[in-house]
Amino acid sequence: MGKQWCLGFIATFTFFMMVFSGMTVFIDPYFHYHKPLNGFSYRIYNERYQNDGIVKHFDYDALITGTSMVENFKTSEMDTLFGTHTIKVPYSGASYKEIRENLERAIRSNPKLQIVVWGLDYNRFYGDFNATLYDSYPTFLYDDCLWNDVQYFCNKSVLIGETYMNVIAFTRGGGRTTTFDEYNNWNAKHSFGKAGVLNGFKRPVQREEAPKEELNNQNIEVNVLSLVNAYPEIDFYLFWTPYSIVYFDTLQRGGTLRNVLQWEKEALALLLPYKNVHFFSFFDEFALITDLDNYKDSVHYHENINSYMLKCMAKEVHRVTLDNYKDYCQRVWDFYTTYDYDAIYK
Repeated sequence: MGKQWCLGFIATFTFFMMVFSGMTVFIDPYFHYHKPLNGFSYRIYNERYQNDGIVKHFDYDALITGTSMVENFKTSEMDTLFGTHTIKVPYSGASYKEIRENLERAIRSNPKLQIVVWGLDYNRFYGDFNATLYDSYPTFLYDDCLWNDVQYFCNKSVLIGETYMNVIAFTRGGGRTTTFDEYNNWNAKHSFGKAGVLNGFKRPVQREEAPKEELNNQNIEVNVLSLVNAYPEIDFYLFWTPYSIVYFDTLQRGGTLRNVLQWEKEALALLLPYKNVHFFSFFDEFALITDLDNYKDSVHYHENINSYMLKCMAKEVHRVTLDNYKDYCQRVWDFYTTYDYDAIYK
């Protein structure tokens, strides 16, 4: 009797696990196997779990990527300006390496990809090329190995939390699949302006100027130029994410401002020779950078800035080239090394 009960329990448990797993594979909330099914509505919000499936299975010929600095871009606006069909795959808090690895998978999966808009965080271009700034990656979703997919369709968080049942409930409740305009757009959740930027901000103690050093160019070469060079048929629209004047004050107070500005010039000299690189910087639009109404903190800007940058890219405005980058670098050097940073706090 006990043996029969155990066998019956195992059979019942196995049956229900097969049902749950089968439904997870069929509806596929993380798009690991396919794009969204017609007739179902999906919430798109979990960057590390859903982006890989998005780049592998969605239809697109253009892509916007970067950290939280690109989350407020609207793909519908890019489609209008560039005549593209665009997806947005941001990775909040990511390093250059993390973004590059996802782009590699996107390029391998989609031979139709023509344009990449890539926000290069200004505080990371001189960082460790091998840095990974996020810990719990679901690596089982990032490969083509079927054996480790059990971690997906038998995953507790998927079966209980972000399950296919949530997709069904969301659909029945009248929900609609998240658009890429909406995808992790945080603009409406925050206030902008000087008071908000400086609230809780602690100005660093003034330090001596750091000794002059040359740029360690591995981050640029390994994580950016490796793709640019390998895929000359893809146009890379790269831009420094335009941080506020408060950020430059932190560099100045920390004694690293002059090094960073010199490193920028050296990084541009590496990036600009490639014909498929369209590089943009807005650090010489000083009215934008010094107007704290554009920011929610020292680095994150309003979605209007995202919109403005797309329009500039479409018109090749604020493009930095081999012909003009030395003049651009001199302008930003002259401005940020002589700015009255104390005036920010008055």
